[in-house]
Amino acid sequence: MFMLGKLGILITILALVLAFYFVISLGAGRFSKGETKPETKRYLRSVNILLIIIAVFGSVMVLFLK
Repeated sequence: MFMLGKLGILITILALVLAFYFVISLGAGRFSKGETKPETKRYLRSVNILLIIIAVFGSVMVLFLK
């Protein structure tokens, strides 16, 4: 079985968070040329906060635990 080290797991977590950010942003129309609705902006802000929490928590878990 192939095992990743701590650095590999950290890179995987951060890559997944970045991929989720782009997919959710594209789905919500963040990169479209038109004006975005205030509800969409609030939704994206909440999603960004959640993704930041996931990235920080994942980083702490990988770097500081055995």
